[in-house]
Amino acid sequence: MLIIREDLDKLGRMTDEERFANIPMMLKWVDSLIESGNYIKGEPLLIKGRYVSREQILSDGPFIEAREGISGYEIIRAENIEQAAAIAQTCPLVQQGLAVREVRPIATIYGVNNE
Repeated sequence: MLIIREDLDKLGRMTDEERFANIPMMLKWVDSLIESGNYIKGEPLLIKGRYVSREQILSDGPFIEAREGISGYEIIRAENIEQAAAIAQTCPLVQQGLAVREVRPIATIYGVNNE
């Protein structure tokens, strides 16, 4: 899984038009991943969210005290974490320094995921 991390303060100040201006470039990148057989799915996340703990529910963002937060995800197919990281590095937003991708393997829990 590629976890998209961006500056939440900056995203919160952007209009929807500004935030989604990079969609054509990103769709081109996703198309290249589809063609290579590496793309499974992905979506942007809305900025609004809830931060839930045992004591409280806060509603002013996905990470209340963090400057950077998760703004989306992609699930890709890769041979190993090194290949996944190399794929993540080709993302146009990463190349332009507008976002980073955290690369994390998805764990398979036998008996839970129909394995």
